[in-house]
Amino acid sequence: MTRIATVFGATGLQGGTVVRQLLKDGIFKPRAVTRDSHSDGARELAQLGAEVVEGDLSSYGSVKKAMVGAEVVFAVTFAPRGGKGNRENEQGKFIVDAARELGIKYLIWSSVTTIVGSSGGKYKALLLDDKAEVDGYLRASGVPHSILLTGAFLENWTRKELLDCATLNDNGDVCFNSRWVPGTLAVLSWIERDMALSVSALLRAYDNGRLSEISGKDYLMVCARLPIEGWHKIIETTLGKKVNVTWLPTVNFADLDNMYDSWKEFPWYMDKQVPDPGLVALGVEFGTLEDFVRTEMKPRLGL
Repeated sequence: MTRIATVFGATGLQGGTVVRQLLKDGIFKPRAVTRDSHSDGARELAQLGAEVVEGDLSSYGSVKKAMVGAEVVFAVTFAPRGGKGNRENEQGKFIVDAARELGIKYLIWSSVTTIVGSSGGKYKALLLDDKAEVDGYLRASGVPHSILLTGAFLENWTRKELLDCATLNDNGDVCFNSRWVPGTLAVLSWIERDMALSVSALLRAYDNGRLSEISGKDYLMVCARLPIEGWHKIIETTLGKKVNVTWLPTVNFADLDNMYDSWKEFPWYMDKQVPDPGLVALGVEFGTLEDFVRTEMKPRLGL
């Protein structure tokens, strides 16, 4: 009998790498959930062997339908586009409720820290706090689960549509705009590499009868913690190129401004070790910042 793993956000950065890893591992057949099953990304996953289905995280019925018959689930939510659709706390609760109703055996939830809580209400950002709200809801639900907590995505420095994306100027220097506050202690996640390996390790543990060891636990899916300027220095020394940073005082978006300002004043995950000893014990070998620069950033810059 086919063992199904429902993967939400399958054509996004996180879900996509999970689907590919599941296909490689061969334990579960991934059911790739996407808003548009006819997109290029969806067609590519279908060609690789995934079952591709359409799903709407703003609809409980759609979420439940995507999970019917699944044994395990990987879940991530997304901020509504153009103000349309449910907030992420509602999307996440739909997933948890459906998992409980359907008797899902194990759910892996991708999340992030709350800043409204850590700052005592001084800062708030729905893109963080909504996900963190689901954490508590999931813990109280009785659904067997693990929570993967992420930091800043290294891919932010290689994706052209994002603020931090690195470019080369006419002198061959690496340049990027940054809303980070100088001196911030950054925690960095290599999503395409380490998310796949972390989910794979957790599912192997589940498959090997170790659910009681991993259920109810948070894991920090972070490969490095260092001052943001230290990350810039690694880019500089690894590429042998000067790095020029333009520090931005605002991006005129309250959620993002609050996120970066709070990160400097209230550093993330200070109570947790990097790398996470729980994931390391499960066999996860995290990538290095230098490897990311060499294998991902360097070719994206045409070097």
